[in-house]
Amino acid sequence: MTGYTSVHDGRLHVHVYPTHQFQTQHLQLKLVMPLESEGLTSTAMLPYLWMEGTETFPSALALMQRTDELYGVALRAGIAKRADRHIAEVYAGVPGETALSTNGVFEEAQRLAFDVATKPYRVDGKFPDKHVTREKGLHRRRIESLFDDKIAWAMDRCMKSVYAGERFGLPRLGHLDDVEAVTSETLVAAHERLLSEAQAHLYMVGAWSDAERVAADALAALRRALPSSRASETGPIKALEVRSGEIRRVTDEQPVRQGKLNLAFRTGISLPDVDYPALMVYNGILGGFPHSKLFVNVREKASLAYYASSRLDGLTGVLAVQTGIEVAQVERAESIILEQVQAMKDGRISEDELNYTKRGMRNQYLQANDQPMSLVDLHFAGVLAGKERSLPDTVAAIEAVHLEDVVRVAQQVQLDTVYFLRSEVTSHA
Repeated sequence: MTGYTSVHDGRLHVHVYPTHQFQTQHLQLKLVMPLESEGLTSTAMLPYLWMEGTETFPSALALMQRTDELYGVALRAGIAKRADRHIAEVYAGVPGETALSTNGVFEEAQRLAFDVATKPYRVDGKFPDKHVTREKGLHRRRIESLFDDKIAWAMDRCMKSVYAGERFGLPRLGHLDDVEAVTSETLVAAHERLLSEAQAHLYMVGAWSDAERVAADALAALRRALPSSRASETGPIKALEVRSGEIRRVTDEQPVRQGKLNLAFRTGISLPDVDYPALMVYNGILGGFPHSKLFVNVREKASLAYYASSRLDGLTGVLAVQTGIEVAQVERAESIILEQVQAMKDGRISEDELNYTKRGMRNQYLQANDQPMSLVDLHFAGVLAGKERSLPDTVAAIEAVHLEDVVRVAQQVQLDTVYFLRSEVTSHA
């Protein structure tokens, strides 16, 4: 059997993917909220606090000892962001030889994962001050560490310009300036709101022979773990509209040896749209592979870039070009990048470029089929967008893309932001 079996009850959703190809069974609980400025940083800190213990296992050590008792269950928690949604996550991985036996290890791991998210260790209803203080220090370092990765930081700054005035631009980890104001009270408030309002999606990947029964049992367990409540309606995520007006230009100066030139484009096309497979192929031809136009023309022929690639956000329809260049070459690099975008609008795409790209994308998706969390991410993106695309359907849609389809979507690709991170300018007397 292939594909997901999904059941739901109001805001509670369970998705079971039965497969015998993995040596482990995997569970991930996703609690999904709209990104909002209020309480953003407290919400971002919560999953890390959860790993300090639960009501039953009231310390990080006790929690670790419990996972050891369950034959080495892998347990972790974290915070994610997809478009304008904030997602608190708990993951559990159970060794196959125990999970497939009748001793109930998987059920115990599931219960433990639920307790981590819903019954974290508190004293008199509060997170212990020592835990909060320690976590605030760690969270500052998490946010500050983003600054050290200049490639990621430059892309984040570029996206802030694209998403200016939109919730999409709020940071996954919250704001550094807000960390000091986080208290046990703000954390408790964020936690209670998460439990009462979040859309809950439970993913299970593993060797189950009766997916419908497993899904029904898991939904019953999820009902017991989360209070009965109705979440606020959020609706499917829509692509950002292509905007009119001037191109935004943003330049930052930092002590960097290599400039980061990023160009962000709006397309108005996202995962539910009929043209989305063609847009994926467009992105692959532009900058997804070593044979792509950016790599060949910017990096290889012109020797302008240390790296040159593009990536597509299927939920927002934003396509971003990333390059690392010598600072003095910024104008030439931008010109050649835009020449490649124009070439695709003009239909200057070879059959080899099209075929190599489709073959490369097919191989990427076949590799994703061997990675449990990649299967989860693919399905979850469809859930958020309101159109689920299975892996076989996605591959078939890519195979069906023709050259004229790529040229058609190329007409909708519009430059929104040019971002440049350059070395600091020093003045001379």
